[in-house]
Amino acid sequence: MNINKIIISVLLLSFGFGAAAQQEWKLEECIQYAIANNLDVKKSGIQNEINKESLNQSKRNLLPSISMGASGSNSYGKSLDLDKYEYINMSQFYSSFGLSAGIDVFRGFTRQNTISYRKMNYLAGLEDEKMQKYNLAFTVMQGYYNAVYYYGLAEIVKEQKQLSEMNLKRTQKQVDLGLKAKSDLLEMESRLAKEELILIQTQNYYKTAMLDLKQAMNFDPGTDFSIDLLTPEIGIAGAEARPASDIFTGALDFYPTIKAQELRTKAAQKNLSIAKGILWPSLTASGGYSSYYFKTKGSDNTATLRDQFKNNAGQSVGLSLNIPVFQRFGLRSDVKLARLSYLQAQTELEKTSQELLNEITQNSQELESFIAEYNQLVKQVDFAQVAYDAAEKKLDQGLISIIELYDSKNILAQAKSDLLRTKLQYTIKQKTIDVYLGKPVFGFRQ
Repeated sequence: MNINKIIISVLLLSFGFGAAAQQEWKLEECIQYAIANNLDVKKSGIQNEINKESLNQSKRNLLPSISMGASGSNSYGKSLDLDKYEYINMSQFYSSFGLSAGIDVFRGFTRQNTISYRKMNYLAGLEDEKMQKYNLAFTVMQGYYNAVYYYGLAEIVKEQKQLSEMNLKRTQKQVDLGLKAKSDLLEMESRLAKEELILIQTQNYYKTAMLDLKQAMNFDPGTDFSIDLLTPEIGIAGAEARPASDIFTGALDFYPTIKAQELRTKAAQKNLSIAKGILWPSLTASGGYSSYYFKTKGSDNTATLRDQFKNNAGQSVGLSLNIPVFQRFGLRSDVKLARLSYLQAQTELEKTSQELLNEITQNSQELESFIAEYNQLVKQVDFAQVAYDAAEKKLDQGLISIIELYDSKNILAQAKSDLLRTKLQYTIKQKTIDVYLGKPVFGFRQ
């Protein structure tokens, strides 16, 4: 390969790496990265795995328990001769083996209710993790659109600055020709300097918004990062907000905070059943097998290990009944506490539902307001643009002052910035409402 081909290959590779570094991140990509790298979400996932293992173990607790043991010893001096049942001086080796098993026949259904209790807690933890992801997605979305807003605002300020520079050049020519007073030129230069300062401040706001977005994503602050800064194209004109009551009714079926609290209420009910079950008698079945081997030095005991274990074997089968008679009223106190915890969970569920309704009502009302504001601001931008174009012509004809021209230009800039802000606020609120409606807004479903 000649040197020219090598240089071209290196340049192509460098361009490829540069293009990858300058990739513009979409909102969904930012959210997915934030979820994958958020430490609190990882902690919730680990806790849910712990809850899952606790649930599985509660199921395994229904199985019988089996234990096996063996022992061996060698004694010297006076010992009991198991053949003659006399204490004599001797050296004796003794070994034993045992196997036992037990199973709960009845325990007031506490084990079954424990399974249900841990299952509800595990499922509630999954809903909490899901809500944690949504809250993180909302935070990232807010930071993302803040950056888009300040970038768009900087573009509006830059556009107004360019208009001022054009008017300044035109006025400079008119001053040179004696058609304008120099005071008009000085006024324009002062206004242009102020706009340059506003542009610098707005660009700094954009940099701060990008830093906030990186922090929300747990993104390396020192790494280059750019997002898609185009204002989202969403049809707002003619849009209508859905009634809050309809949104709330649909959200009750799947919204994570509601589902988590419903599951915790059911868990509290199962915990009450567990406390009541402990008051019941419990019945346990057990069985065992054991045997032993011994050999005395100097005796005529010649039975083999196999024969002794067979001849000395013993079996046992038993039932154990336990009735709680008096525990210093502790068990009944546990029932009362469990019942109060259940009532507390029911109250918390009602409170969570009220908070969700209030939240949906407020977001729905704000969405309706943004729709009305947007429709009005579209007209205002059109009127302000026409008014500014007319003001430029009047200035050339000497019919208005420089101050009046800048007043008209400021009205146009304010209308454009208000339109941009309202459009982004509408986008955030619409996505929020879509979450309540169960739509896959952030790239993952409920």
